[in-house]
Amino acid sequence: MLVIGGGDTGAQVASIFNAFGTKIQLFQTGPRILPIADEDVSAEMASAFRESGINVREQFGTIASFEKTATGLRMNFSKDGVQDYAEAALAVVAVGWVANTSGLNLAAVGVELNERGFVKVDDYMQTSSSHVFAAGDVTGRLMLVPQALQEGFVAATNAVQGPTLPYGNPVSPVGSFTDPEYAQVGLTEAKAREKSDIITAIVRFDSFARPIIDGRKVGFCKLIVDRNTHQILGCHVVGERSVDITQIAAIAMSAGMRVNDLLSIPLSFPTYSGVLVRAAADAARQLKLEVSWNEG
Repeated sequence: MLVIGGGDTGAQVASIFNAFGTKIQLFQTGPRILPIADEDVSAEMASAFRESGINVREQFGTIASFEKTATGLRMNFSKDGVQDYAEAALAVVAVGWVANTSGLNLAAVGVELNERGFVKVDDYMQTSSSHVFAAGDVTGRLMLVPQALQEGFVAATNAVQGPTLPYGNPVSPVGSFTDPEYAQVGLTEAKAREKSDIITAIVRFDSFARPIIDGRKVGFCKLIVDRNTHQILGCHVVGERSVDITQIAAIAMSAGMRVNDLLSIPLSFPTYSGVLVRAAADAARQLKLEVSWNEG
């Protein structure tokens, strides 16, 4: 199988079918797969995929054509004037989404679409037609179930009560169920450095008890912390239970907890979530913060 597109969808397709025993070539035009993830996550996932047998081909060039063969298809591509090709039984193209709104005749009620066909909404999930509200995938935002549920609540509330409840900018953890898993919440290290003076703390899974016990030692937990406010700006995890770990970080971020506040919570041992506390302890040491077990 050829998987064209190394974003979240392409990575999941490649990982799932690789687990079924399919020989996978994953193509990404840019310099790294998972281009909107933290760079350390991209590097770790590319390494893990290659170790699992996936042929990851980053910066492969430009696709010229597809043609049928006796056993499937051939993808012809070139890079720097050099012609190349790849053959497989089938190809999956995962390079982005286009909204399926053309048959809804939304212009008849004054609802505007963007260049990709998604419905334009404001902070109240209100469209350009004041009596029409939209939520979920049709808006082209984070196309995930939890965020769609939140948007749906906001849209329904405002449709009944008027535009009074803004969606705002909630802390939104996102994860991908690949092997290994990866997940993130908040800013990447690169984005955080553009806005704040930060420190980072990384704890690798092969140095922590539960991953060693389970034999799931691939991965790491990375915290990004503001040097002045001591608050967590981002959390990025690769490895077993990544999604669960990141959701705990999201709760801490949403509550406005400082990184050393995490250390006052005695999480169960041995668990995967403990790696988050270990990273928080590392960050607190870098910041020379003390922990009080009696803070109310």
